Amino acid sequence: MQTFYLGTGLLLSALLVACGDSDKPNGTPASDNAATGLPHPAEIVSALPPEAQPYGLDVYTEKCLACHGKLGEGAEGGPAITGIKQADMYHKLLPYRTGTVQGTPAKMKAMAALSEAEIAAASIYAGE
Repeated sequence: MQTFYLGTGLLLSALLVACGDSDKPNGTPASDNAATGLPHPAEIVSALPPEAQPYGLDVYTEKCLACHGKLGEGAEGGPAITGIKQADMYHKLLPYRTGTVQGTPAKMKAMAALSEAEIAAASIYAGE
């Protein structure tokens, strides 16, 4: 009977190791853009000291909520942003910050005033 429990325990352990975890050991999600070398927004925020890390909810509420709505469903004629991955959202927002997006809506120009960490925090909060 003990052999059964030992074998079962070893099998379950092997399955857990084989399945792995999408998180890195430090709790930072694995980058969706590992092949391109682009950082995940969590890597940007976690690189800052804790007291300097912006809160995604605060940034989203102040800069994004009016057009994109409480749940990202779109409001006041703004587009919905639901279903966008955190890393994709971050990398789509960076060009707004640098002003390289042509035909930028006037309200998106407010992104230029945000730091990379604030954009990353908002992306973590609003992205999936």
